[in-house]
Amino acid sequence: TAILETLHRANEPRWHAIDLKIVPGITAAQGSAARIGAPLGHDFCVISLSDVLKPWDIVADRLDHAAAADLVIAMYNPTSRFRPWQLERARDILLKHRAAATPVILAKSVGRDAEEIRVSTLGALDLAWVDMRTTVIVGSSKTQSFPRFGGGEWVYTPRHYETN
Repeated sequence: TAILETLHRANEPRWHAIDLKIVPGITAAQGSAARIGAPLGHDFCVISLSDVLKPWDIVADRLDHAAAADLVIAMYNPTSRFRPWQLERARDILLKHRAAATPVILAKSVGRDAEEIRVSTLGALDLAWVDMRTTVIVGSSKTQSFPRFGGGEWVYTPRHYETN
């Protein structure tokens, strides 16, 4: 996006002739979800908790609406040493709409040697363990978890949405 924004704003016609190729990949949310099962199996959204490029009140409003819509929410940029408070505030917003027992996946350094995946709940979220390398996926009201043979857990969100 930063490159396209720069090209768009450039007042240099030669820049618009650059042979730019964009190669599809997977997001950290998708990579993290694949390690633990299929928590993104139904409607979901991805939200950055950083307030560097947008004000926190916009982030909070988006979280509130996504939680009210019962979407699975994947959060990136969850915390940093300059803004250690935002994940806690995000959790508090989500708890207005979700049960404390809602599954949460904490996926740190996915795809790297130091990769570590934890399954927790919204109420027991270990804020101190999360850093900028962590993707936080909060399940919807329908997200389920169950033991994985050999240890760990599977987490998934059903493809159907039954209303009773």
